Order: sequence, then C-alpha cells, then structure tokens
Amino acid sequence: MSTRVPYVQSAASQQVPPPYHFPGVTVNAFYLNVSMAKVQEYCDRYLNIGEEKTRGYVYRPVPFWPYATVLFLDYPTMISSAPASAHLGEVAYSDRGAISQTEVFVAIPVMRYGVGAAKLITDTAVEWALPFIVVGNPMSSVCGREMLGLGKLLADIEIGEGRYPDSFRGKISLPGWPDSETGTMQAQQEFMKVETKPFLPTPTGTQPPRRTLASLLESPEASKLLGGVATAANFIDTFSLGLIPTAMRTVGLKQYRDAANPHRAVYQALVTCRAQYLNVRDVRFYNEKDIDLTFNDLASFHQILEVFLDVGKEPTGKPFSVNTVAGCRFMADINFDTMRIIREFPIDRDGLPPTTGSSDLVARWYRPLRGFFGPRRGVGLP
Repeated sequence: MSTRVPYVQSAASQQVPPPYHFPGVTVNAFYLNVSMAKVQEYCDRYLNIGEEKTRGYVYRPVPFWPYATVLFLDYPTMISSAPASAHLGEVAYSDRGAISQTEVFVAIPVMRYGVGAAKLITDTAVEWALPFIVVGNPMSSVCGREMLGLGKLLADIEIGEGRYPDSFRGKISLPGWPDSETGTMQAQQEFMKVETKPFLPTPTGTQPPRRTLASLLESPEASKLLGGVATAANFIDTFSLGLIPTAMRTVGLKQYRDAANPHRAVYQALVTCRAQYLNVRDVRFYNEKDIDLTFNDLASFHQILEVFLDVGKEPTGKPFSVNTVAGCRFMADINFDTMRIIREFPIDRDGLPPTTGSSDLVARWYRPLRGFFGPRRGVGLP
C-alpha cells in the first residue's frame, strides 16, 4: 500500500492543479518593517519541523531584507494550463472556462540553509513565506489550500480608487470575534485597510517628493550609484531591488489533519511553487508618507498580526497604523508553475501505514547539475 495520500482528479472538482497563467494583473504593493524575531518564530513553527539533522535544512529570516510585502492583486482572468488525463476522456482545464478574483497576501522572504558543508551550497535557497493570504473566490480558496499548501482564507476584498484620481483604496473583511467574551457573536469584521494619495509626482502629498524612494532612484546620485541606470522604472525592470519580484518561489506547509483528533496530522509536507512576474509595466510609485495602512487588532485577528508585527501579548480591540517604507503599483503577467514537494515528513499514523518521509531540497540552480556530481535526491529518509 502506498504511503502517500492519493489525489483523485475529477471534472467536477474545484481543485485545479498548476501551471496557471494570469494575464494583465494589477498589483498594488506596500512594504513595511517586519519583526525578524517573529519571522524566526514562524519558521520554527511551520517550516523547521522535527530535528535539524534529520530534515537536512533550517529556515531563517533574510537578514538583508527586514521587510514584509503586502500585495493587493486584481486578476481579470485566471487560466489553468494543466493537461487533462486523456485516457479518462476529460475536458482540458483550459477549455473549462476562466475565472477572475481579487487576492491579498503578506510575503516575507526566508532563507533555507542546507545542513552540512556540501548541502549548505547545493540546498540553500531563498523562498517566500506567505503567513497571511486571502482571496475573494471560493474555488481559489479551496484549491490553494488542498493543492499548494497555502493557507488561503475566503474574505470580502474591496479594491478601487481612493478619494483622489490615481490613488488607491483597499479593504479586507473576515469573519471573526471582536473580543473573547462569552456569548459574543461572530460577525464580518474589518481586518485591514489601506488608502493612498495619487502617484508621484503629486501636489497633494504630505511631504516633498524629493525625499521619497522613487525620486531618490531618479536622482543623479542614484544614477551614478546604479551604474548609469537613469530612472526608477528602468532600475526596476533591470534589477527589481526586491520591490517588484521577477520570480517568487513560495513555500508552505501542506497538512491533512485527523478528523477525530484535529491536533494530529496524518500528512505533512513542504510544498514550493514558482510565481513569475513577466512583462512588468506601468510602474508608478506612491509617496510612502501618503500611505495609510491600518490593521484591526481584534481577538480573532491578533494571532495573525503577531506572526510578523511587534504587537502586545493581548489584543487591544482597536485599529493601529503601521509605517510603510515604500509603495508602488504596476501591471504584470503572472505564471504560477513548477510545483514540487521538497520535504515529506515521516509520520507514525495510528491504524494506517506510516509515512517514511522523503526529501528533494536541491536548490534550483543546482538541479541541472546534480546528476554529474551526486546521486539523485528524493529517496526515503530514516
């Protein structure tokens, strides 16, 4: 009997496997300081599972990028490029139609270090953890959790223009409790809200544009520093500076829980998937001093916020603002592909065959070369 949890494909299933193609996506991105200690706690709880020597890696925050990225994405069309099983007579996924959706997530880069001298070189990679992700489409919510291991939540997401032309306003509402008092009813609660003034340059800002990130990149000093790159747009297209990801490999913990004992997992694996941002265009910067980003520290939301922000031990029940270090809007075509399981954790399951665990941690740069220098990875682990 196989130790893997089987995946059953059905034309009626909402689980659509990658690869996906998303043309013409509008992205509003905001960058804020993140608590590195909180990121390490997240890594230890959700990624560094088991003993370090056995799993063969350790995740840590990226020391040179102490920021969390909050992205609001508007997908006008979502297309699956996954092939259908011809022998089952199924209709190709691309012929089943397309959907649209809105999505908001927090992305934090994490570094995976291989354990040992050799693995430190071949198994080390930068990936992106998504501790918070919400979508406005129920199909995407189900598929993201079951297929990709992303903890997607279904939410009410409002995005659009703010009070001024060329500004932005976004809001997320989730079901939750405002406090922990007995008898309090659950209701739709506002979790996060962001509002900006118009793009730069703008006369309505609260601070001179010369002091903002975008204008600094366009200054002569920055041009010399960047080796002759004259404008912020060209700089983004060439190097990205981490502000606009050209390729983001997500990592998430995919779990199946025992229905009779929810505290016990019957399957656990780390799953990665690549998001490629192609044809990045229409890059516009906001004055970071004109961005009002607010989180609501209610009882149900406090555990989310303490993953990446320095909040108190107890929820305040009030909204609070965070300082952003940059903000921008751009359009891109996004491909979501190359999903693979990099680590299956061994589990001793009561009444079921135990899972032995396996590993495929090789960094993407080394994957084409590993056949020349060592045995194929992905074998069972003790």
